[in-house]
Amino acid sequence: MKGIIVYDAASAEKNKYYIDLYYEQGKLKNIDFELLIIENIEYGIFDSKPSIKYNGKAYEDFDFAIVRTDAPLLSKHIENMGKKVFNSSFISEIANDKRRTYELLSSLGIPMLDTWFDSCKNPVFPLIVKPSRGHGGQGVTLVKNIEEYNSAIEALKPDKCVIQSLASERGKDLRVYVVGKEIIAGILRTSDTDIRSNYSLGGHAQVYNLNDEEKALVNKIISHFDFSMVGIDFLFNNGSLVFNEIEDIVGARMLYATTNINIVEKYVEFIKKSLAG
Repeated sequence: MKGIIVYDAASAEKNKYYIDLYYEQGKLKNIDFELLIIENIEYGIFDSKPSIKYNGKAYEDFDFAIVRTDAPLLSKHIENMGKKVFNSSFISEIANDKRRTYELLSSLGIPMLDTWFDSCKNPVFPLIVKPSRGHGGQGVTLVKNIEEYNSAIEALKPDKCVIQSLASERGKDLRVYVVGKEIIAGILRTSDTDIRSNYSLGGHAQVYNLNDEEKALVNKIISHFDFSMVGIDFLFNNGSLVFNEIEDIVGARMLYATTNINIVEKYVEFIKKSLAG
């Protein structure tokens, strides 16, 4: 069995250790993994069928793909070639556009902060401005007045954005790692100096044990989706969790730093079972 792992070049360079974990687990489970850099992929309709070229040559000899970059159209294209993609193109499209995520989860009754899409006509400060397709805390800005607000909106153009009220507990959030329908672990992230508590930006991380009410909230989200592996992020507002975002391309550094859980092992096991039917 052969699987491809798709990264953009910059992310592949930063995630060499993580990619090696896939190679390691592949050898243990009779899966041959190959890394493909998205900048070297061409895809389209060749000879009247959806096809891929890699480094200029036809590339079809693989069974599934793990897409570790924001590329829902590529994921859909691979699915149209008859290959399974983890996460699916649907998850990739929903999770990588915060506006679509909030729309869908609000219909499920999932609690979240007041959120505006693309513009807010009568802003009441402070507010958070962030790119709709952002990752890892990049582009997230706390704005305290109309000048900062306009500047933040302008800086994100031509990208779309979301504007959001602040949670009562700043610099603190919870990431819940999910594989398939299983909650793997909760990691609490905190920062003493920034509204963003991302581990990659210097935030602190520790294991967080979800109570029954919090597990029920997470499972309500999980039950609506066919996740492969994601992170579901929550903020803390007035003593309760409120939904923040779904990370399709979820990082695992803080999970490996704080636990003995090998989430790549669990993920590859999930993929193998999924492909077996």
